[in-house]
Amino acid sequence: MDAQQRLCTPDSDVVAAVMIHGTNTLAETAFGVDLTLNCSKPFVATGSMRPNSAMSPDGPRNFYDAVRTAIHPESRDRGALIAFNDHLVSAFYGTKTNGNTVSTFLATDQGYIAQVIAGQPYFFYGASLPKARHYFNPFNLTHPLPKVVVLYGHQGFDANLLYVAAADGAKGIVIMGVGPGGLSTAAMQAAGDLHGKGVVTVASLRPFFGAVVPSPEPGNIISSGFLHGEQSRIQLQLALASGFEFTEIRRIFEGEIRKAVFNSATTYYNATSV
Repeated sequence: MDAQQRLCTPDSDVVAAVMIHGTNTLAETAFGVDLTLNCSKPFVATGSMRPNSAMSPDGPRNFYDAVRTAIHPESRDRGALIAFNDHLVSAFYGTKTNGNTVSTFLATDQGYIAQVIAGQPYFFYGASLPKARHYFNPFNLTHPLPKVVVLYGHQGFDANLLYVAAADGAKGIVIMGVGPGGLSTAAMQAAGDLHGKGVVTVASLRPFFGAVVPSPEPGNIISSGFLHGEQSRIQLQLALASGFEFTEIRRIFEGEIRKAVFNSATTYYNATSV
């Protein structure tokens, strides 16, 4: 909310912003900021994997790269970015992939947006926003951010965990399903039961690569597309806090990927309504 106000109000004289953040949850915070910014100004997140006491700390260089990126004219109209290890990734797709090394923030399917060469970002592509990026006006949230839990799918997954989460006050549940978001029959049944009680379930994916593609006929479980569990949680929180009904939340998550997969060239063209 503060970033939107500082950067995007008509009388703002701030040209860009840089956020320094601990790397464990940097991608989550940057993703949340990205969804609540609605202007062309750059927002760049960075941090360090090695402390200043290390033999080769990476923080000062990452910070320099972030500032240089923030003031670069080609950084506009790209959404929030993560500057790390001489590269830039989209905050919408980026995630921490390694708990120890400096080459940790990656967009595993989408790749790097730019490489920093001689202190200057070299952008590989023209400016564009992530295709499925939805803007949530932080000043129009009708409720506080609700409780949304993330469950890890596995063999022998206990579907009762969904009921426990709902009983503990969760308004949304994200399940990182096996493969491309696969859920057990029991988990799907529990999600269906809770749907009738107003609890929204999103199927995300465990693997780093790939997407959860929605089924032709929309059901009681929303597919996350290319968003991983932590990203799905934040987007679902914002959607619920905005007062969106289930159908609108499903459109936010599934709309773009449905248009790409289910169209006039596919067998399921007539089963695409959301």
